[in-house]
Amino acid sequence: MAVFYKLYQEKRTGSKNQGKWYARAKMTNTVSLQQLAQEIESNVSVKESDVYAVLIELVNVMKRELQNSHSVKLDRLGIFSAGITTKPAATTDTFTPEKHIVGTHINFRPEQKYLSGRGKGKRATTMMLSGVKLSALPKNAVEDAEEEAENND
Repeated sequence: MAVFYKLYQEKRTGSKNQGKWYARAKMTNTVSLQQLAQEIESNVSVKESDVYAVLIELVNVMKRELQNSHSVKLDRLGIFSAGITTKPAATTDTFTPEKHIVGTHINFRPEQKYLSGRGKGKRATTMMLSGVKLSALPKNAVEDAEEEAENND
């Protein structure tokens, strides 16, 4: 298996890279928690229902820890933390949470493996993608026709 990519052209007016092409990862499916539990069951000596119960409880515990302003580190996966989106205030005295905090989100920092030492200029990859193979997304006539129609509008 491989991670698929598709080429996209930079079309933003004024961009220094306008007209140049980039690859973007394309996901072809979404796997549910239940499907993960089924796959894990096939690899271990634990029943699917037990795996599912543990995964559901992991989500509940992570939510509680994140809401208590704790980061959650899952070894070999990465670190989850809570984040907030804010609007600027002119001074600290004029900042109010009700007016300036406009949303919350989850930050995820994947665990990294350094490919050639550490430090500036050294390359790193996430542990989850170490050794990944890449492949161009296979052509799909329907998708290509829809995309061409969008580009002609």
